[in-house]
Amino acid sequence: MAANAGSVTFLGLKSNRTYTIDMYVPDAVSTFLGLNSSGLAGTSSPTSWRATEDVVLRDMSIAAAPTAVGAIMQKNNANENGAAIRWANQLASNPNRPKLNVMVKEGDFISFLQF
Repeated sequence: MAANAGSVTFLGLKSNRTYTIDMYVPDAVSTFLGLNSSGLAGTSSPTSWRATEDVVLRDMSIAAAPTAVGAIMQKNNANENGAAIRWANQLASNPNRPKLNVMVKEGDFISFLQF
């Protein structure tokens, strides 16, 4: 396989704004996803995103599943309970992707570690 592209979507609770973050998904276990809120993510993209308001993780999609099974969302460098995301469920071609509902507080740093 090869590295993939994807996106993650958060909904702002005060502003009702949608935050779409592009992802770079390396084809390796135990790697962090690259995240870019202002353009296409790549190998040199930051591996965390900081919430500017209270948000809810709503959707995550990936073009094709890499070697890793999925990713665990981390808040401020700690694994978030109940936020393990399986790539097989989050394929962009899957119109029935499960709705995600993970709260993130303003100022939290979000990252995703593949497993």
